Amino acid sequence: MTRPGFKDAKAGRVGAVLAAGGLAAALFLCAAASAAGQPRELPRITQPSRVLTVQGQVSLPEGMPAGQVMVTLIDRGGVPRHAYTTEHGRFEFEGIPEGAYSLSAKSLTDPALSVEGVEADTTRTATGSLNISLTLRKDATPPGVTRKPEVLTAAEAEQQVPKPARRAFREAVKFREENQPEKALESLSRAVELYPDYFQALAERADLLVARRKLAEACKDFERALKLNPRYAPALRGAGYCKLENREFAEAAAHLERAATAQPNNPGTLLLLGIAYLELDRRDEARAALIKALAFNVPQAARAHIYLGKLFARERLYREAADELRKYLEANPSAPDAAELKAVEAQWRALAPSP
Repeated sequence: MTRPGFKDAKAGRVGAVLAAGGLAAALFLCAAASAAGQPRELPRITQPSRVLTVQGQVSLPEGMPAGQVMVTLIDRGGVPRHAYTTEHGRFEFEGIPEGAYSLSAKSLTDPALSVEGVEADTTRTATGSLNISLTLRKDATPPGVTRKPEVLTAAEAEQQVPKPARRAFREAVKFREENQPEKALESLSRAVELYPDYFQALAERADLLVARRKLAEACKDFERALKLNPRYAPALRGAGYCKLENREFAEAAAHLERAATAQPNNPGTLLLLGIAYLELDRRDEARAALIKALAFNVPQAARAHIYLGKLFARERLYREAADELRKYLEANPSAPDAAELKAVEAQWRALAPSP
């Protein structure tokens, strides 16, 4: 079930030094003027920058919270700060001067999982905190995959989520991690009641509703989230899934293309996008998206083998089609549709020309 302009992050420290120096100079000049009997214009004192809290959530590729992750915040001068996620994937940096930063994260239990180049500008929030979501992915870039930085949307930067709503959201993440979906839904609904513009909570609740096959309710939540933040990748991906379920393939592809732009290299998005392209008979684009999803080598993308098989069968490449189904079945021998897929594989092998 992926952020923007820059100020020098050293400005806060330099401003404080200039302010202290200016004050000392002002006192000296004032004394000198008094002694000489001549008034002097006092220099202006530089105001220090705001100090904020940068906090957020780190997730695994499949969407679950990522504990035991080191998050690194780097200012424009290259100075790093480190924080570590809780078991629920939360991290926090306190006392951060106003400016532009780059964030990265790396799992301490699986070094292959990481994310880097996420840009955040604290000048874009009117509150004392900036909230950021990070999604880990395989560290090695697969062949043919170009990494792009994820960018914090303006809607995320400008959020003013009340503490009770944020607390309810964190409880929901905890309950979901503990496989308690009913309690997670209750907490998410409470978060939305407390803060109706909480698009992250709406998208999270919609994901849980999809898992319970309450698609009509889920689709409403996804659409509501997109009205609040049209660039929010999880909501775009979810809305695309809803369009696929409703066989609105052109609309599904449009949503999923935007999701891939907002959050590059998400294997779930690429799988759904490949399916949408296949249904539209856009074969080259479908092939590229499905192969790219499989390159991440994560369980959630495995079903791309099935759709690659369908694509090959459409092109009368039956041996290649059967081989794709075999790859999926070997990785998922107890899949619910394993018997049906084995039968299709046998049919395709029978249609394949003799070697």
